[in-house]
Amino acid sequence: MSRRGHDRRVRPRRTTVLRVTEDFDAPVDRVFALIVDRSAFLDAMPPGVGVRDWPEPFGRGGILDLRWGAAGLAPVRWTAVIDAYEEGRTFSDLQVSGPFRYWRHTHTVEPFAEGTRHTDVVEFSTGLGPVGDLAVAIAIRGAFGPRLRRMRAALGSG
Repeated sequence: MSRRGHDRRVRPRRTTVLRVTEDFDAPVDRVFALIVDRSAFLDAMPPGVGVRDWPEPFGRGGILDLRWGAAGLAPVRWTAVIDAYEEGRTFSDLQVSGPFRYWRHTHTVEPFAEGTRHTDVVEFSTGLGPVGDLAVAIAIRGAFGPRLRRMRAALGSG
């Protein structure tokens, strides 16, 4: 439960959904291994992101405990549980404590052409209404470009 008395794992009636899809010239197993690897996660994130705890082995029920501090802002602790997991294909992390009223991020990889299609679906609510969600959606969308470029470089993909 949060300080405001609601469980952040419960999806509110209104959320914002972002979908980002990227194709990689790498096999599915390599792309999936990259997205569940602690070091690769840190390499793909902007400066200021730290990992306090990472599940080993990575799978359903595992806890991701992160610290985000950037642009001179005080660090924010963000804890998520892996609430869905299918080896080599998909997983979702659900925020249990952190800055959002609600946050669920689903990562999926699937064969596509001669490589892999990687899809991120982020469903969230800031608790600040449509204008707050729009502002955050723009920031999240902007963060995906550098992250996907770092993933592409790590995979040696195009």
